[in-house]
Amino acid sequence: MKVSSPIGELPFEPRTIRLRGNSIQLDGAMGAWPAQVTITPSDLPALARVAARPALVGAVGLTTVLGLIRLTRSSRHHQ
Repeated sequence: MKVSSPIGELPFEPRTIRLRGNSIQLDGAMGAWPAQVTITPSDLPALARVAARPALVGAVGLTTVLGLIRLTRSSRHHQ
């Protein structure tokens, strides 16, 4: 993983992940510095909004592909 910052791109190396109370904690290193990411329940709406966009695009794409496959198969059976 990489983290972009004002001082440049730094590699983030995850080392441990654990549950801490009602949060998820990811410990690792960002370049030479120890780093920690904590995700709490209050972060879930923002994460859901971010994840919803690619999920929606994927669902629309899959639906389109499946529709085209059905249309193609249906056209073959009617010929």
